[in-house]
Amino acid sequence: MRCANCQTEIADNALICFRCGAATTERRREPATVQRRPVWLWVAVLGLVALALVVDQQLETPVARVVAALLSGVTVVALLWRRRGR
Repeated sequence: MRCANCQTEIADNALICFRCGAATTERRREPATVQRRPVWLWVAVLGLVALALVVDQQLETPVARVVAALLSGVTVVALLWRRRGR
């Protein structure tokens, strides 16, 4: 049999051409596509962590502690939600 790409003589049961690497058969299925997560998600999570740390360090009031705890909790939930989506 001949390669459809370079016309080199190849074995009848060859899957690819040894000279040019072209496939001798049609694809059985399409390759999987990788979907990337948006960068803004990481920026938002890191911003929340930084804000929680600043609020916790700067203000010693109980309200500031509650705000820091809430922001930290939101950050943890966002990270867990992201891992669940994988």
